[in-house]
Amino acid sequence: MKSGFDAKNIYKFWEDNGYFGADIKSKKPTYSLLMPPPNLTGELHLGHAMQHSVLDAVARFKRFQGFNVLLLPGVDHAGIQFESTFDKKIAREKLSKQKLGREKWLEEAWKFKEEVYKSVSHTWRFLGISADWSREVFTLDEGPRKAVFFEFKTFWDRGLIYKGPYIVQWCPKDNTAIENAELEYEERKEKLYFLKYGPLTLATARPETKFGDTAMAVHPDDKRYKQYVGKEFEIETLAGKKKMKVVSDKAVDPEFGTGVIKVTPGHDFADYEIGKRHNLPIVQVIDKHGRLTDIAGKYAGMKVLEAREAMLGELEEKGILVKTEDYVHNVAVCERCKSVVEPLISEEWFVKVGEIAKEAVHEINSDKIKFLPKNYKKILVEWLDSIHDWCISRSLWWGHRIPVWYKDGEMKVSLDSPGKGWEQDEQVLDTWFSSGLWPMSTLGWPFANAQGEPSKGKGEFDPDLAKFFPWDFEITAPEIKYLWIARMIMLSKYFVDDIPFKTMFFHGMLRDLEGRKFSKSLGNGIDPQYLIDNWGVDATRMALYTYAIPGRDGRVSKASLDERGKNFRNFGTKLRNVARYVIDLKSESSKVKTINADDIWIEAELIKTIKKVTKNLESLELHLAVDEIYEFVWHQFADKYIEQSKGRRVEAQPTLEYVLKEVLILLHPFMPFLTEELYQKFEIKRKSIMIEDWPSTSK
Repeated sequence: MKSGFDAKNIYKFWEDNGYFGADIKSKKPTYSLLMPPPNLTGELHLGHAMQHSVLDAVARFKRFQGFNVLLLPGVDHAGIQFESTFDKKIAREKLSKQKLGREKWLEEAWKFKEEVYKSVSHTWRFLGISADWSREVFTLDEGPRKAVFFEFKTFWDRGLIYKGPYIVQWCPKDNTAIENAELEYEERKEKLYFLKYGPLTLATARPETKFGDTAMAVHPDDKRYKQYVGKEFEIETLAGKKKMKVVSDKAVDPEFGTGVIKVTPGHDFADYEIGKRHNLPIVQVIDKHGRLTDIAGKYAGMKVLEAREAMLGELEEKGILVKTEDYVHNVAVCERCKSVVEPLISEEWFVKVGEIAKEAVHEINSDKIKFLPKNYKKILVEWLDSIHDWCISRSLWWGHRIPVWYKDGEMKVSLDSPGKGWEQDEQVLDTWFSSGLWPMSTLGWPFANAQGEPSKGKGEFDPDLAKFFPWDFEITAPEIKYLWIARMIMLSKYFVDDIPFKTMFFHGMLRDLEGRKFSKSLGNGIDPQYLIDNWGVDATRMALYTYAIPGRDGRVSKASLDERGKNFRNFGTKLRNVARYVIDLKSESSKVKTINADDIWIEAELIKTIKKVTKNLESLELHLAVDEIYEFVWHQFADKYIEQSKGRRVEAQPTLEYVLKEVLILLHPFMPFLTEELYQKFEIKRKSIMIEDWPSTSK
């Protein structure tokens, strides 16, 4: 390769020589890795850096072992998050959705997408990720667009998709429905309000929803209230007197408050189910902007907390408020904007997933997928066993628009407009509706869909799908196990009758020293670029591998990462000094190979290290592999063997070069740039370290 061993030149050298590309015609065994598509926000965080570094280490290792490796990159359009980011940007320019209109807004959004993507792509390359960039996929590309339409139409034709009013989690700030799995829970100290409802007293944390109460409920086994069940009472409300019935339902917790609850079917998931069982009416008290509706009378238009505070005086005055108590509980917030979500009834699109989930559970229980750590198998099965219909519509503009068209009371499902006068549904599909197809849509599925439904037989797959699917390796953070992993398994089984991946690696979360997730609002994030600027790419990767333990969270700070980064930078310096001694300052080698106890010892230790590192990589325990190499290079090879062999330098030269070259290959998956730089010093070598063979345990 050309002189100038900086990371940029080395990466260009690899790309120019096609070392990252997977060959569809290759006779080698295949090994495929699917990159989890990061959200299109313009920034890659520390978790992405660790995740992608793990993928790259496994990919490079498998290439050394003789596999035809595909590491496929891509980016997710991230509907809610991207739209929120873009709307904030245009707001600073005194613009809005309303001012621009949908068509112009989308035009500007695509321009913004190109801007923010450059940052993502640059960071990936700078990390040294050996992905096949010729195959890169964006979830709004034409291929995924057709795949998403095929998914929707198949569900529609089979009667699995419906539209109707249903209780959903609604984010008033993002102004869209979100899934339960997209919630976070914050522990908050609030008040529990004890209210008098006729002859009974009940406790609630949300007195503002009182206007939507349509019954009282008790547990059927609660002897305190048996005499009241089935009876109707007149109760005092802020809107006058109202009749309300007492029902019994097993969903009531007799230990909560007084054992009596108010049933508000329009604003609580448990109450909604109670309401269905007892045919209770639904009254909407809170609208989609988080304000009270006209049913609340003089409190209409107030935000939830404002109304709660304003009502207390009148509740007390009318003798409805009996007392209050301090109450600590978990409050559901949107994981993106941290706004308190409101359960409410909304007209949305849903997929019936009960039977699809059962098939996925069968696949998981058949142990075709290796989960790391193992307990995630049980966690996923439990979630799938209790799954509810999937709300797939989002009140956004950025995403796959729902392919349903309306005209004169008629409705058609079509990818493109059926003709003049047809109006398309305003909503877009849930981001996970497209991401769930990621294992297949990235490989060209559905193949030849114009000719009809794709076959489930692998022999009739698109050639890429047939060669690289199911994926050998997938990695993700545990937080999207339901949103993404469970759905990929469901959709893969349903559409191509197979598992989507053979190994599913759940890495731990990197958190701050207090155990909190990194976030902009907390200001506790650590930019990977900061570490790279201070310690270099290779040292940063090595530091991250020490945290890459399946399922185990790591607590980090700038100081702790700086310490590890500095340590591995020093390790790189040590290796560079070793290479200088072995190659740049070498003596003429002896033509006669002599047998020396030190040579025998270091080669035996090398073989032990090769075996351990190979085993660690095969079992995806990268943190242990890094430890083994570090220990061997620094303490056995450098501190012991090199020091002991200085008095017999000429005799030791062949062993010195042999061990160093093997060490560089062992280390390459983890420190790709430094190892390529030092490998190029050898006189006898291949064009790149990337096309070397993995070290053998028998010399």
